[in-house]
Amino acid sequence: MTIRVPILAYHNVAHAPAESALPRLYVSPQKFERQLWMLRRLRFRGVSMSLGLNQLQGRRNGRVAVLTFDDGYADNLTNAAPLLKAYGFSATCYLVSDHVGQYNEWDAAHLGVRKPLMSVAQVESWLAAGMEIGSHSCSHPRLDQLDEGAVLRELEESRRALGTQFGVEIRHFCYPYGRYARSTVALVKRAGYTSAVTTLRGIAAAGDDPYQLPRASIHGTHGALKFLLKVATRYEDHRRRAVP
Repeated sequence: MTIRVPILAYHNVAHAPAESALPRLYVSPQKFERQLWMLRRLRFRGVSMSLGLNQLQGRRNGRVAVLTFDDGYADNLTNAAPLLKAYGFSATCYLVSDHVGQYNEWDAAHLGVRKPLMSVAQVESWLAAGMEIGSHSCSHPRLDQLDEGAVLRELEESRRALGTQFGVEIRHFCYPYGRYARSTVALVKRAGYTSAVTTLRGIAAAGDDPYQLPRASIHGTHGALKFLLKVATRYEDHRRRAVP
């Protein structure tokens, strides 16, 4: 039987402010806890990208679902981390290295909301809670619009900066906006990463390119049934396409 591992993609774990142009990016703490409860009822263990990649490579460790957070918002620590810890789960947060401790400068004007990002101390608390960090580039650009030299700088410098600042190996990457060119995949590997996640819909399976792993995006508008479909069925595989 083919090994399959759902990789769930979150942004904010908080209540969406009224002025947000994309409230679906917010999952309330209450709904997030319900989703963790459902994962446990389905006999999934929420894990980091490193453990999920081990599973995909054949080192089985029960039934797992990878939990990922894009951008590194402060509410990932304050609202999500305590719930993850209560369920004995871990997760990976992809940080924008030049903006640690700042805000979502790359899309604040579009979203209508300035969202605080984890500070250095908060990232350290995230790690101390047993969580993992990865790179989401230096500045959150659209990599498919940059030349290869600029892409490689975004990849290498973010990996180096985060590794140096937090004293951990940065093994995993997340494509900003889910955008990348064919040449970008080879550059991610060259920069020293062992995986990269996309916004391609689907459930990751053994044999997938580890540098183009699909994910199931979890939105605040999703009810319990949609969450179950995304995690425990082939629903996402039938809808494999890039999503914003």
